[in-house]
Amino acid sequence: MTETIEKLKSTVAELEAELQALENVDAETRVVLEQAALEILAAIERAEPGECAPQSLMDHLRAATQQFEESHPTLTGILSRLVDGLGQMGI
Repeated sequence: MTETIEKLKSTVAELEAELQALENVDAETRVVLEQAALEILAAIERAEPGECAPQSLMDHLRAATQQFEESHPTLTGILSRLVDGLGQMGI
């Protein structure tokens, strides 16, 4: 489980770095993604095996993934890995 947590934390850091590098993301979207990153880190810290992630967190991640699919493929990949990682943890 520790390895999965470390991978998720690393992926969140990657998401944060990508957000800093993006110049053509509107403010509202940036806020949603930054909030999702914070929620993910909080969920990781308090997670117990088998615990479900808050539906709002998963909804944020899925919506962001769909929104950036064409315009920001790197960001889409990062978000997809986060969703997969949370699923593997049972969060």
